[in-house]
Amino acid sequence: MSPADFNRFRNLLGEASGFQSAMYRQLEFLLGLRDPTLIRPFRRQAEVHAALSAALAAPSLWDDVLALLARRGFDLPAELLDRDVAVEHDPHPSVEAAWVRIYDDAAPDNHLRLLGEALSAVAEEFGDWRWNHVKAVQRTMGAKVGSGGSAGLAWLQRSMARVVFPELWSARTAM
Repeated sequence: MSPADFNRFRNLLGEASGFQSAMYRQLEFLLGLRDPTLIRPFRRQAEVHAALSAALAAPSLWDDVLALLARRGFDLPAELLDRDVAVEHDPHPSVEAAWVRIYDDAAPDNHLRLLGEALSAVAEEFGDWRWNHVKAVQRTMGAKVGSGGSAGLAWLQRSMARVVFPELWSARTAM
């Protein structure tokens, strides 16, 4: 879509923006990308706000994976497993070390390695979608202010630095 095509209907979007995509926020929270400030735009939509608040308070998929690794005998510190799940997970060397050990076992029945590969595929697809969105915004509106008042393209570019399942990616350097 060209900038002219987009500008023909952009004014009809009003204040709408990606900030108001509740399902996208749900997906981010499920994958472990957590920022409590991102539910503020939904405060006037009680049901949506409550659902997002609940998603933010529940363990993410990555939190569940870390708990699984701990149950399988990997030495993950208690402060990592008992942290506030509403806050985004900070990469931890013990998680990276666990993935390195998991990938050292190339047996076809290594279910944790298979899980790692499935999660890597999910993270890659999610990252690809985000990148395609950045490119679409860049193509249609450049660096203009976002529809909802955000920094638009600059904000989207910064958000790309937040990686889903970070230790799965960093462990590859040590493999």
